[in-house]
Amino acid sequence: MMPSGPAATALERHLEQARELDRDGKSAQAEAAYAGIAQAWPDNAEAVSRLAQFALDRDDAPRAAQLLQHALQAHPADGQLALDLTVAYMGMEQSAQAIATLEGSLARTPGFFEGWLMLGEIREAQGDARGALKAWNQAITRAQCAGFWHDRDSTPLPLLETVLHAIDTVRRGRRELYFAAYDDLRARFGDDALKRVDKALKAYIGEQKSPPPDARQRPRFFYFPDLPPTPYLDPYLQPWAPTLRDAFPVIREEALRVFAEDQRFDDFVELKGEARMQDYIGGNGPAPAWEALFFYRHGQRYDSTHERCPRTSAVLESIDLCRVEDEAPEICFSVLTPGSTILPHYGVTNTRSVMHLPLQVPPDCALNVMGIGEHHWREGELMMFDDTFQHEAWNRSSGTRIILLMDCWNPHLTEVERLAVKQLIETIGGLHRASQPLKAPRTRA
Repeated sequence: MMPSGPAATALERHLEQARELDRDGKSAQAEAAYAGIAQAWPDNAEAVSRLAQFALDRDDAPRAAQLLQHALQAHPADGQLALDLTVAYMGMEQSAQAIATLEGSLARTPGFFEGWLMLGEIREAQGDARGALKAWNQAITRAQCAGFWHDRDSTPLPLLETVLHAIDTVRRGRRELYFAAYDDLRARFGDDALKRVDKALKAYIGEQKSPPPDARQRPRFFYFPDLPPTPYLDPYLQPWAPTLRDAFPVIREEALRVFAEDQRFDDFVELKGEARMQDYIGGNGPAPAWEALFFYRHGQRYDSTHERCPRTSAVLESIDLCRVEDEAPEICFSVLTPGSTILPHYGVTNTRSVMHLPLQVPPDCALNVMGIGEHHWREGELMMFDDTFQHEAWNRSSGTRIILLMDCWNPHLTEVERLAVKQLIETIGGLHRASQPLKAPRTRA
């Protein structure tokens, strides 16, 4: 238990005295000061960790391990304590204990990227190249998501050499890492359950050709072969479709209320680089626009929208959403203003389908899959389509069109394939981030 009141003040005073002795290089006195703190406050992680470091400096790994074992029991979520204990075990040549300590800590705090980095080092030293590769991919991905290891400025100098080695290893191990992404599923369900995933991955990395049978289908990112090439799909292939349909009245009420409150939502299109809004939105209306109020975007939950629309939120959270880290789900109230046209475009992958629940539909509004045909929305009637076929949408009326738009798994994927695709896409995304080179330090005036 953390001290409070006068005890907390006294602890902080003693800690600052010990730190000052440490900074001044008075190691013996600093160690004595930390020992006094640990005796008075046995669960203080800072004091115990520093005492363990003093022990390691004297090559007394058993003493360091003893101290750190007790501290980690009191603070099981402290990744740094686990890291220090791992170092102590390695000093005692107890690599199995070291790995078990790190893996246990990372299971509790998976975002501790320095722990993943050390786990990769240990596995590489043991000759476990694949294990090192997987650990280092976790380390790089999680560090860069947290804003670290993007360049030399954001990488601590003592870690720089190891981080550079980890990044290089992950880059070179691309193919192996991708297939390893769903090794656990292969072990559980066998090769046959993953044949189509393997085929999709081989096509993605260019080992074999598996083009869509319909030339009108052109995924921008990832194509999964041998799924029915159906532009328009039966929405009731999704087992949760009746739940969404039956919730139409409450979802519509909340959508109309928040739109009346805001009058304008954010632009749906995220412009990057030199892209222009007119490359995506056209039409002859007074102010053509495609807007959205997001419940989720790129897998991130927009809590404020869920709070504003609690009944819609409850429905969404009750169904099996397509969840891929940093990618999905994407769910929003999609608004197309009067006289607006969403210009023809392709979606990213056919592993995902797009579901629409029309909430407010004026006349002369439609989705058009190019070369296939138009779909005219009807309020309350679900529709689902494969957006890797080129498609456009328009609102040629003087009113505002509002739908609930959400991505969902392609219903023709098996449950095992969904899990494999999720793990594979997350690995591809992490490797993409890790493949960005560390930049040179920024010059300062």
